[in-house]
Amino acid sequence: MWNLSWQKSLLFFPLLWTTLAHANETATENNPTPQELLQQMQKAQDYENYRISFVNLTAEEVESLRYYHAFAQSTAYAQLATLDGPQQEIIQRGDIISYFAPNAQPFSLPGLHIVDKFPNILRADLAKVSQNYDIVPMGLNRIADRLVQSFHILPKDGLRYQLAVFLDIQTHLLLRRDVLDRQGNLLQQFRVVNIAPFSQEKEFIQALTELKLPPLLPDAEHEKNTLAPKNNSFSWQPAWLPKGFKLIHSRLHESQGSVVESQFYSDGLFSFTLNRAPSIIQNAPEKSWNKGMLTLYTQTRGNVDFTCIGQIPSTTAKRIIEEIKDH
Repeated sequence: MWNLSWQKSLLFFPLLWTTLAHANETATENNPTPQELLQQMQKAQDYENYRISFVNLTAEEVESLRYYHAFAQSTAYAQLATLDGPQQEIIQRGDIISYFAPNAQPFSLPGLHIVDKFPNILRADLAKVSQNYDIVPMGLNRIADRLVQSFHILPKDGLRYQLAVFLDIQTHLLLRRDVLDRQGNLLQQFRVVNIAPFSQEKEFIQALTELKLPPLLPDAEHEKNTLAPKNNSFSWQPAWLPKGFKLIHSRLHESQGSVVESQFYSDGLFSFTLNRAPSIIQNAPEKSWNKGMLTLYTQTRGNVDFTCIGQIPSTTAKRIIEEIKDH
């Protein structure tokens, strides 16, 4: 029986505000670059003690979550929990991430961060991001009753989505991230609705230290799907990709009795997967589907389907598929 009941109440101590004038003076004196401010955001996410409640918004749904984070003696402790529907939790204790969900066997994986439900900008290599995106300061704003510095992160090629990010002036934490299409329409939003210092981190750390975590999945489960060689021995490759997208991994797996060849690509902010599989209907017409920032595009060539699934515009996905070549 997995004991997940850490239910002690946490007190909210409002953080002191700086005035708009003082914030402007500080920004002028220190004059950090946009990339330096984003680096401060990433550092604060990993090393500060805090608790936040946030929502992930799309046109179709609203997902509410709560996150506790504490850092002590070079070790991170965190808990991410859903607030609506069946309770699901993810626990971090050092380099172990444990997953708990109703009607499912709990399990653990090695990892340094809880990445589920959080924007990729929190883990992105900012030096590589700046090669393909312009980071443009947009001035001061207010999110969750806190003063924030806002930025637009704009693709240099117009082939992918853009971001708007809002950083807490005082804590440097990310309080909002918008994914926008090329016309500026909102596709997805991460938005903090409540933020507070974590004054009871010692009790929290003790509770997680004493918690019996589920076992790590064995290596055989990690590699349940047969991985393709690192140099990728598939007989097909995309001849064109937007600049900055790199192959992260490739693999073979089974789906509905057929072997599917997959390649996963990312530019640090957005990602997509290319799949090659036997088609059910030969020479079927192309299919395209969008939900928020997620695109699915399929093109059939004879008795083979090529599909792109990921966080890119449908026009970009179509061009990638059309440029796939055999070798």
